[in-house]
Amino acid sequence: MISEQTLRKLKSLEARKLFVQIPEGLKMKALEIAGFLESKGFEPVISVEPCFGACDLRENDAKALGCDAILHIGHTDFGLKTTLPVVYDVWRSGFDPVNVLKHEISNLDGFGSIGLLATAQHIDAVRNLKAFLKSRGKRVLTAKSGALQEAQVLGCNYANAVKIGKEADCFIFIGSGNFHYSGLLESVSKPVFFINAEEGSMKLIKESRNRLAVKKEMRIEKARGLKTFGIFISTKPGQMHTDAAENVAKMLRERGKRVVFISADMLTPEKIMGMGIEVLVNTACPRIYDDQKLFGIVILNPDDVERI
Repeated sequence: MISEQTLRKLKSLEARKLFVQIPEGLKMKALEIAGFLESKGFEPVISVEPCFGACDLRENDAKALGCDAILHIGHTDFGLKTTLPVVYDVWRSGFDPVNVLKHEISNLDGFGSIGLLATAQHIDAVRNLKAFLKSRGKRVLTAKSGALQEAQVLGCNYANAVKIGKEADCFIFIGSGNFHYSGLLESVSKPVFFINAEEGSMKLIKESRNRLAVKKEMRIEKARGLKTFGIFISTKPGQMHTDAAENVAKMLRERGKRVVFISADMLTPEKIMGMGIEVLVNTACPRIYDDQKLFGIVILNPDDVERI
């Protein structure tokens, strides 16, 4: 449930009405969370809009509803400046990866230096895993970069992995689902073992980096022959990159492309259906290109445009 530290922060703010943001994976606990907060004297308003990270603060919604503070569950502070107080409750999972690794330790034969990475919910598990690996004679590597916690990765930020990428023989990543590790593959060149907290399993990620690189080249090559480019600017405060959008537009116009800026809080295929956009240049969350099949058009990130 909500941590005592979080409750103390909320009470120190003298907040009563709370705008509560919950990630999709915890929505099934929304009523339980609301009941707990009510029992502590708060009036929670549960936002049912999708919440993709701490880049996705809905301060305007909270203000419009007369809330005193935002309680943001499941993510760590992204460094966004707000006028309304924001309290982050990471919601630690309690998962212990050592129980999984004990049965899979032979998979690490031949790897002397191992980099550890995890999503925010599983950061506490890194400590146990580090001790276990050291007891087996392994050299364990972690890093802390910027606002990230030690060993933490975000779907848009793999700086901790890149920082130790040259020294590590392989990585162990603790998380759930494939969202984070698919981006991790593009950030490091070493083997990545995925400990799935939901399934209690470990596997070597075998998705080919070469295949990912080839698919990216195909997208760029196809975009060279297309004319109409939509540049997506998100209205989410942590994903709004207007300068990047202007730079991309300048490059495309110099290449004779038709450019139109489009904006949304959350972009879906239906919102641009029928507009005639042939290529979507995404200046928001860099992982939107994972949904290329869903959109049915070429999706590029800003750095791809430099190669058109």
